[in-house]
Amino acid sequence: MKLLTIKAPKGEGAKVAERAIKSGIESVAVSEKYVFDKADSPRPADWIEIETSTPKVKDFIEDLMTAPFYDPLTYSFTIRHPESLFASEPPEEETKPIIRATTDVYQELWQFCQITTSLLGRVTLSAFLVAYGMREGFMPLIIAGLLFLPYHHHMLGIGFSVALGEKKFLKQSLGSLVVTTLFIVLGGVILGLLTEPGIKWDDFTESSLLFSFLISMAVGIAAGLGSIDDAGRRELIGLAATAHISVYPIWFGLKIVYGFDPTDKPLHLLLVYLMDVVTLIGFAVLTFKLMKMKGEGIKNYLAKL
Repeated sequence: MKLLTIKAPKGEGAKVAERAIKSGIESVAVSEKYVFDKADSPRPADWIEIETSTPKVKDFIEDLMTAPFYDPLTYSFTIRHPESLFASEPPEEETKPIIRATTDVYQELWQFCQITTSLLGRVTLSAFLVAYGMREGFMPLIIAGLLFLPYHHHMLGIGFSVALGEKKFLKQSLGSLVVTTLFIVLGGVILGLLTEPGIKWDDFTESSLLFSFLISMAVGIAAGLGSIDDAGRRELIGLAATAHISVYPIWFGLKIVYGFDPTDKPLHLLLVYLMDVVTLIGFAVLTFKLMKMKGEGIKNYLAKL
C-alpha cells in the first residue's frame, strides 16, 4: 500500500494523471497549490495524489521518470507507506507488498551507505560487543551486538548499484563496505587490548567453503527479496547476513592483538570471508535482476540534475 504525492509545474497535472491511469492506477486526484521558494515569489503548481498498491506505484514511478516531460528540477514526489488503505480497489489488490518502487530501495540503501559518525560509532560498539561475546562464549551478547550492526546493507548497495548500472552509488557502497569492515576489525582490536587472550566461540572457523557458499547464496537471495518487499522483517535478514559474515573481521581483530595460534588458518578464513561477501553480492544482483528492478528512471533523473 502506498500514498504517492507528486508536485508538478502548473498545467502538467493532467499529463501525469493520464499516464497514471494508463499504467493501471484506478483514480488520481489533481489540485492546485502555491509553492513558496527562498528566492522566488509564490508560484502555482499542480499537486497530484494517488492511493494504490505497491507494485502499481513501482511501475508508474519508473514510467513517469522516463517520460519526456519529466524534469527533476521542476518535479518532485514522495512515496509513503500507510498503516491501512481503503480506496477503490479490494484488499487483495491494495495490500500486495511487492514490488517496492526502485526509488524506495535506492534511497533506503543510500541512507545506510552514508558514512557518518553515527554509523562508525554503531559499527565499532556492536563489533566490540560481538567480540566480547565471542571471547566469553556468550551467545546472547553476540546476537545483541549483531542486531544493530548495519553491514549487509553495504553489500546490498553494491549489488543494487550493479543491477541498475549506477556508478556513483556503486562507488559509495564500495567505500562504505571497506570503511565499515575496517571499523569492525577495530572493534575486535579494542576488545583484544582490554582482555587476556582466549576465544571460546570460534565454531565458524571450521566452516567449509561449500557450506559457507550455500549460506551466503541463501542470505543474498533472502536479503535481496526482503529489500523489495513491504512485508516481512528486513532487520532479521540483516541479522542473518551479519552473523554469517561479520564474525570473520571481528575474529581477525582479536587475533591481531592475541596473536595467531599454530592451528589457526588465517588465509583460509580470509578466503572464506571474501567468498561470502562476493557470493552474497552476486546473488543479490541476480535477485534484483530477476525481480525487474529497473534503473532507467533513476539514471534519467541523475542525468538531468
